[in-house]
Amino acid sequence: MKHVKEQRRHSRHRAPSGLNMRLRQDPPTEDDDLTLTCRDISRAGLGVELPYSIRPDTDVELWLQLPNQGEALHLFGTIAWCAEGDQRWSAGIALDLERTDGALWAARFDDPDV
Repeated sequence: MKHVKEQRRHSRHRAPSGLNMRLRQDPPTEDDDLTLTCRDISRAGLGVELPYSIRPDTDVELWLQLPNQGEALHLFGTIAWCAEGDQRWSAGIALDLERTDGALWAARFDDPDV
């Protein structure tokens, strides 16, 4: 079997235990502020599970509360892809590191001591 080389710019890591995430779509929907399960994280994106499909290219606003950290990080991103899974939907979110707490998020990957 031929293996496909990982083409991501930043490697993925398992999401830390106890990570809490909320998501709001733009424009907001009646199901505002979804609580999400995060599968994996990277400097530039997140792999999440959703209760329903969200169309790719949908802008989202996120709040991530990391275990043993102070305030939640406020991030913005875009749904890059969304696919039906076994019991939930899986999606990838591309983060916009230029907005709000994006630099703080990126610093966690640039400097492991942050």
